[in-house]
Amino acid sequence: MKSLFAIIKYTVKEYVTKKSFIIVNIIMALIIVGLCNIPNIINAFSSDEEEIGSKIYIVDNENIISASSETFSQMDLGYSIEYFTDKSIDEVKQKINDEEIDSAIILKQDENGIVSFDYIIKEDSAFAETQETAGVFSNIIKSLQTNKLLVEAETSQELLQIINTPISFEVQELNENTGNQNFFIAMISSYILFFAIYFYGYTVSTSISSEKTSRVMETLVTSTTPTKIVIGKTIAMGLVGLGQLIGLILVAVISYNIFIPSDFDIVSKVLSTLSLNVPDILICIVYFILGYTVYAFLSAVTGATVSKAEDVQAASGPISFIAVISFFLAYTTSTIPNSAGSKFAAIFPFSSAFSMPGRILAGAATAGEIAISIVVLTITVVILAAISIKVYSAAILHYGDRLKLKDLFKLYKQK
Repeated sequence: MKSLFAIIKYTVKEYVTKKSFIIVNIIMALIIVGLCNIPNIINAFSSDEEEIGSKIYIVDNENIISASSETFSQMDLGYSIEYFTDKSIDEVKQKINDEEIDSAIILKQDENGIVSFDYIIKEDSAFAETQETAGVFSNIIKSLQTNKLLVEAETSQELLQIINTPISFEVQELNENTGNQNFFIAMISSYILFFAIYFYGYTVSTSISSEKTSRVMETLVTSTTPTKIVIGKTIAMGLVGLGQLIGLILVAVISYNIFIPSDFDIVSKVLSTLSLNVPDILICIVYFILGYTVYAFLSAVTGATVSKAEDVQAASGPISFIAVISFFLAYTTSTIPNSAGSKFAAIFPFSSAFSMPGRILAGAATAGEIAISIVVLTITVVILAAISIKVYSAAILHYGDRLKLKDLFKLYKQK
């Protein structure tokens, strides 16, 4: 047991003290901070334009709607609106030409009491947007005129309140499908888990191959068993990966709380769809650990089959193929978390670590599905561990050309 801890300590220390590891973490932390500052950058460049482009005058010289600037500000339309009952039309047009205001609405009424308005702008560069804005104000002005006429007709306050109260509504879904509503969460989690699990599994093979190249492996083999080496390196890189992932998540959470504006609705809406709880987070961590272990044991064999570190990438081809196919299986089915394909991806051991956490976060996974998936993944880990340790024991001291798949089978049978 002491030698196992020694291998874990040595591997962790060797990896976290590398300049490349430190630089990558700094760069990733800076990227996260930069992404969290995007709303502030956008606001800094667009604040002046929004301030000028949102000013609208409403000129009601005939007192058709009997409103005020406060009436429109309470509607929270996203414009800076000023209401006038004695404004010169020529003065208003001059302000539009001088770009002091964006547009103006000139109310008028014919002899039959029919209300209309002229929507004055300097240049119609966005016809659809102009029509939409004019349509919005048309409905508002009609509502205000109707309210004024009802008051003049001495309509009771109770009836006015009923007329002015918007009709509320509630969406009821007969076949509730929470997973479909939150598929974005499943897709993002598939991305994160794939890169984390595959990358950290790959580092096991590079660690073993580099020690094999430097002949450190010969010392390790003579002082402990191959089983402890494989398990020790797998645990060590798993701890490094989990620690790095948690650290980056903490940076993201802190950066979000510090830099993201409270009124940035897009982020708020995305985060509001998450109903995270401790059990879900713990289960996702379990899937990360088991998924990482599957690819780490496969990578350990890859590292033992090569004599040079630069050959690791070529030797990892089959594992990369399995990982990419499994990821695309999880990713493509994540848009429909309750489909048969998604359920298969959540149980298939090479893709379940990419698929099931997303289904859990999206609320599409049942307790039975989670239990079956974890059992299948655990059995796969045990089988791969036994195979990897056996092949590793036979191949670790092999030097020369990279071992082919048929050579591994021969060594496996001999061992």
